[in-house]
Amino acid sequence: MTPENISRAHKKKAQEITFLRMVVGVVLLIALIEAAIIVKTIGTERTIVMPPNIEKSFWVSSEGVSRSYLEKMAYFYTGLALSSTKSVGEYQKTLFLQYASPEKRGKLTEEMNARLEFMEKNSASTLFSPDGVKADEKLMRVAVFGTLETYVQDRRISAQKVIYVVAFKNVNGTLFVNEFKETNEKDMFGVSTPAK
Repeated sequence: MTPENISRAHKKKAQEITFLRMVVGVVLLIALIEAAIIVKTIGTERTIVMPPNIEKSFWVSSEGVSRSYLEKMAYFYTGLALSSTKSVGEYQKTLFLQYASPEKRGKLTEEMNARLEFMEKNSASTLFSPDGVKADEKLMRVAVFGTLETYVQDRRISAQKVIYVVAFKNVNGTLFVNEFKETNEKDMFGVSTPAK
C-alpha cells in the first residue's frame, strides 16, 4: 500500500465516522423531542365518549369536561331524581347517590329521602319532562328547564314549569354531583340561591 492509498483510506474512514456521528446525533435529537412531548402530555389525556345514539361526542379530562357531557349527565341525573314512582324510587336514589360527591352525599341523601317519603305517604309519582338545558362549563353547573307533573294514583294533581340546577365536581376525570336543587330564571345556575 502506498502512502497515498493509506491517506485516502484514512479520509474515507473519517468521513464514515463523521456521517455515523451525525446520524446518532439526529436520532438522539428525535428521541429528546419525543420524550419532551410525552412528558408534556402526561395527565392531559382525554377520553372520547360516544353516547348510545351517537348524537354528539364529548370529552372528559382531569382538568375539565365538555359542555355536551355536562348537559347529558345533568339530563340523566334530573330524570333519576324527578321522574320516579314509589316502586322504583329506592333504586333510582341508590343509582343517583353512587355519583354524589362524598362531601355532599349526606345532604343529597336527605333530599332524596324526603322525596321518597312524600311519594310513599301520598301514593304519588312524579314525571319531569325537560324542555331544555343550559350549561356553564366554568361553574360546572347545568340548568335544566321543564315541566314537573305530580300524580296521585292515576290523577294528575299538578303540572308546573320548573328549573333545576345540577352542580358537578370533576375529580380526576370523574364527574360527581355536588348539588341538586330547584332554582329560578333570575338565578338559573343557583349561585346566589341558598340550597334548600
